This record gives sequence, structure tokens and C-alpha cells, in this order.
Amino acid sequence: MTRSGDSSRTETSDNSRRRFLKASGAAGAAGLVGLPNYVGTVSAQRPTLNVLTWEEYGDEQLLGPIQEQVGVDIQITKSTSSAKMFSSWNAGQYRQYDIAIPNNNYVPKMMNADLLAPVPQDVVSNQSNIYDTFQQFASNQFTSGGDAYGVPIRFGWYGYSYDSRKIPDHEPTYEILFSDQFQGTDLSGSIVMYDNHFKAMSAAALYLGMQDAFKGKQVSLSQEQLDKVKQTMIDQKPLLQGYIAADPTYIKSFRQGNFLVGQSGRNEIVEMKVNGDNWPKMATPKEGALAWFESAVVSKASNNKRKAWEVIDEYISPKLGATLAKVGYSPSVNPATQEYLTQRQNNLYGAIDPQKLQDFIPFKAVENERSWIQAWEEIKVA
Repeated sequence: MTRSGDSSRTETSDNSRRRFLKASGAAGAAGLVGLPNYVGTVSAQRPTLNVLTWEEYGDEQLLGPIQEQVGVDIQITKSTSSAKMFSSWNAGQYRQYDIAIPNNNYVPKMMNADLLAPVPQDVVSNQSNIYDTFQQFASNQFTSGGDAYGVPIRFGWYGYSYDSRKIPDHEPTYEILFSDQFQGTDLSGSIVMYDNHFKAMSAAALYLGMQDAFKGKQVSLSQEQLDKVKQTMIDQKPLLQGYIAADPTYIKSFRQGNFLVGQSGRNEIVEMKVNGDNWPKMATPKEGALAWFESAVVSKASNNKRKAWEVIDEYISPKLGATLAKVGYSPSVNPATQEYLTQRQNNLYGAIDPQKLQDFIPFKAVENERSWIQAWEEIKVA
């Protein structure tokens, strides 16, 4: 499965449930970490690490080499959204996991809830090789009291995709998502938007010229701006084929010709190209593109913190980072992965021009998110 990272993951869940490990010495081991529960098996030889993450991180092409390299067993629980990862950890399940890999905008929430262990820089050695842009993002979002609490892993960005057989090449602009006619093409009823308040409303805000709202530590729209975004999206509704969520649904609907242009992440189009569809094109709007990057964290309750960070370091190593890029259609934050990808693979999900990264707007927490959600509900029912 692919993903197009967001504050609400849009992947199909396989409904798999984690097998909770039981150890006869649990009570005694809990005392070692000073918590009522603990994470991991009591084994100095080969501990089991429990990881809450996206589906691709459990691919056997990754798990086999990592388990061998680090000397651990890894138990993956697949999640379908960063919001669910945070809510489960915040409800106490951080004691049941060693690692989680949510989107970057959820790491500060986990930090504020005091759920995380700091990053030992001497263990996560590959972090020094990641793109400067993501080192800066991490420094701004994941640092408190001189300690870092998250490690970027892979990334992607949002814009829109279009059917190049019907819509000619053009300067990328969000205007296309809010127009009934665009360069001679009738788009009435042929546009889709994400069924997600943050992604859809952010696109509208950028279209309306509200770029300053995205420059601080949080995305901040005034009530007047929110009202303008809401009305713009209500006015847009006659143009829409609908709102759409899961990547597989998006791809299927696009192939069936149900829409001509749609707000999208890059992943959907990469997957379609990998599978032989050459007509979809991805555009990065001149008004700004939102970028997500998944970031690994370690639970402060983990009984195997060092091993957990060693596993995370392997996810951004050049060779295994390239493997993750291939199975997930998303580039690694480590540009050295390009050495392990073919030229075509690099064009799709490998090396990225660092200059391009500087123009991205990273996902951030939303100030007064309840107002966004209320406005979104009013948009949906209008």
C-alpha cells in the first residue's frame, strides 16, 4: 500500500492486532524502569521490539535485515493514521510499544504529553546525513530543553494531479481546483478534494494567499480567514465530483475517469507510473506545497531504548532507506539512498533537488483546530 502522509492517514487497515507479549517476570521487570508496565521481553540475548507504524515498515525486505543487524525481533502493529497512533499512546498504550512512526506534526503532541525518550545522537548516526531541510524541520519541531525527540524517516508532498490527456501543461496553481473552466477544459463535476479538514482547508487557504498563516510553529488562521476559507470551499462544491480518502480509492477512481483533476499527494501518481500509467501528472502549486515527513519516536517506557534507536537508524541507512523507498513509493530523508536505486527509481522516489525542498511547507500542529473541524463539518453539509 502507498500512503500520502497526513494528519489522518489514508490507508486501508488490515485489521491486524498486535499480539501482546507476556513474560513471567513482568512485575519484576517493571520495577527496573520505574513504571507500572514495561515494554519488550525480558531477554538480554534477543529482545522483541513492538512497533506501531505504517504497513510498509513491516515489509519482510526491511524486517529481515534489520532484525539480523540489530539482533532483535520486531513485532509490527499496522496503523492507518497518525491521529490514531497519538490517541492510543496518549491513552496509555505507549507502555505497550517501543517505537511509533507518526507524521511529524504529531511528534510535538507526544512530547507535550511526556511520552517520549530523547534521541541518543551517538546511536542514530545516519541522522547526520539527512537533507539539511529535514534536519532544520526536526530542530524546530522536535527539540526541547536541548534534547531531540524524533528522527525523520521518509517524506512526500501535496499538490494536485491531473489527466494530461485532457488538461494541457500549465503553470501549477491551486486555481485549477476552484475553477469550472481551466485552459479550455470544463471541470464542473470533475474535481476531487481530500476528505480531510487539514489538507483540504490548507489548500484553500494557500489558494487565497494566506501563506503567512503557515510560517510559525503552528498553522494559525484568524476567525475571519477561517470564514473566508469556509465560504470558498462551500462555493467550490458544485465543481466537485466529491471528497476522497484512501489512496487505492483515489487511484481506482482516477483510472475510471471519474475526475480530471484532484488534490493529491505525490505517492498516488508515483504508484500509477510504476504500474504503467503515464498520463497522470503531479503538479506542485506555485502558491506552496505542504510536505509531510514521518518521524520515528521511542517510548519513554521502553525497556530496550538503545536497541529501538538502532532499529530507527537502520530505517534511514542508505541501503535499507532505499528499500523502504521502493516498497512505499516515498523518498528517504537520506540522499545517500540514491546509490542503491536505479535511474528510473531515483526519478520516481529517489534523489530530490535540495532547492525544491526549501520551498516546502512542513505539516504543523493547527492552532485552534476545533474551529477548523467545525468549519469543515459545515462545509461538508452545505
